[in-house]
This record gives sequence, structure tokens and C-alpha cells, in this order.
Amino acid sequence: MKHALALLASLAVATATFAASPTLPGVAVGAKAPDFTLKNAAGADVSLMSLTKQGPVALVFYRSADWCPFCKKQLQALQADLAKVEMSGVRVVGISYDAPATSAAAAAKLGLTFPLLSDTGSKVIDAYGIRNAEAKGKAAGVAHPVVFIVDQKGVIRAKLGRDGYKDRPESAEIIAAAKGL
Repeated sequence: MKHALALLASLAVATATFAASPTLPGVAVGAKAPDFTLKNAAGADVSLMSLTKQGPVALVFYRSADWCPFCKKQLQALQADLAKVEMSGVRVVGISYDAPATSAAAAAKLGLTFPLLSDTGSKVIDAYGIRNAEAKGKAAGVAHPVVFIVDQKGVIRAKLGRDGYKDRPESAEIIAAAKGL
């Protein structure tokens, strides 16, 4: 147990250090989160305001649940730890440029129970400042894989990410970042 607590503490420090890094793209911690309304996998509209009314939200921006193996791995890991993340008081919501039908198929295939929202025009990805401008072809419009923790007032309280697209923030980091919300 001591080892697990020490690991969480070190992750929290590493996360705070990285979140403050000037190399991590996107809206700054402490800023108002850009509002949005996106379609979920069933095609229904979901707004940031409706999500935050229920409590803090971890907006998990990922590249694609259709073709990105690193995204699939991240989403499955979040699903495996979903109960622990939700016990920290944060709801997980995935966002990508995938179409609603693509998100629905991925959720079914991967066994995901948290919502996947579709930003098919990458407008929300742009509003959060995390579009990967170097991505071309089928990847044009993808987000850098970044997690924003947004409180009930719509303020970004944490920003988690890594350099590159292969390594992703883990559930323990989201839980650590959720402390004190």
C-alpha cells in the first residue's frame, strides 16, 4: 500500500511538472474551458455544460479509435480503471475526430462504457489548441493526445500529456489530478 501511495504521489508531481511544461499544447490550466456541443456515439448532442453539471470531467482527446493502436490501448486502460477514476469524482469522456458511427463501433468492439464524442470537423480540437498540424492523410485533423480535467464551473484544473503520441496519461494520473476538485 505504501508503494502504491508513493507511486501516486510521484505521478502527481511528475504530472504537475509536465502539465506546466511549455511544450504541452493547448488551453492553459486555470483558463475557462472552451464550450462545445458534440454528437455522442448514438448521434445525440452532448454539451460540456451538461457534462460539468454532473461534476468534474476528464476530457480525453485521442487521435482515433478506428486506426490508432495507441488510442485503443489508452481507451481500454481507462475502461479497466473506470470505477477507480469515477470514485475520484471525475467522469471520463473521450473526444476524437472520428464520426459517431466509428465511435459506436469502437465502443462496442473495445467494450467501452464511457461516452465517446465526435468532433468530425476538429473545431473543438482547434478550440482547445491541440490539433496536430503535422498529421496528414487520414490523420489530418487529429488531436494531440491530451487530457483536460474540467471542474463544475468549466475551468481547466489540470492538463495531462506527453511528448509524442505513443505514450499517454494513465488513469492514476487522472485520479491524482482530480484530488482537491
